[in-house]
Amino acid sequence: MADLDLVFGAQKLKGSAATGVGDALVSEYLGKYAALALKGQLYLAYSTALALSLPATATIGCMVWNRPGSGVRVHLLEWSSQIYATSAACTGVVLAAGYQTTTPTTVTAATFYGRTLINDIVAQPGRVSAYNIATVLTAPLAVMLLHHNTAAIATTGEDVMTGTFGGGIILEEGAFATTAAHGAAAAATAWAGSLLFAEIPK
Repeated sequence: MADLDLVFGAQKLKGSAATGVGDALVSEYLGKYAALALKGQLYLAYSTALALSLPATATIGCMVWNRPGSGVRVHLLEWSSQIYATSAACTGVVLAAGYQTTTPTTVTAATFYGRTLINDIVAQPGRVSAYNIATVLTAPLAVMLLHHNTAAIATTGEDVMTGTFGGGIILEEGAFATTAAHGAAAAATAWAGSLLFAEIPK
């Protein structure tokens, strides 16, 4: 029997990997993201050494913006987050989301943004944009609490927190998502984290 996770014939993997009756194509050999990665549709945005901001127009965090004209939908899959220096007033980290059709200004590119199919010495970005710092027109709304941070954290930091969105948060063209602080901003160079996502052609 052929491995279902790799059998898509000559057709591009579009939309959901499912049959006409809704049966998902799943492999126990390579895991749930293997087909997306092999097709070059799985991407990672990583940010480090940031003073993670509250949801605001001047955004500091791991931000993914699905620019108009990209031709893809962004399905958020997983996240990671670590506050590694004392940030007493920052009580947690959230996911915030917003929408705009014009390019954010005063931007700093993400520390890393590229596909997880590694076949070059430099990152291979997709059709969207990823930032550490960006100024947007309207402050994004906090939509999901990712994890708690204790005020008593030692300067040695805390373990990396991770979680999944399961593909259930989707960014249409113009939409963006970013990690943000809860309570108050993190201290300078105190936060690192990432967003794993799929760019699926429409």
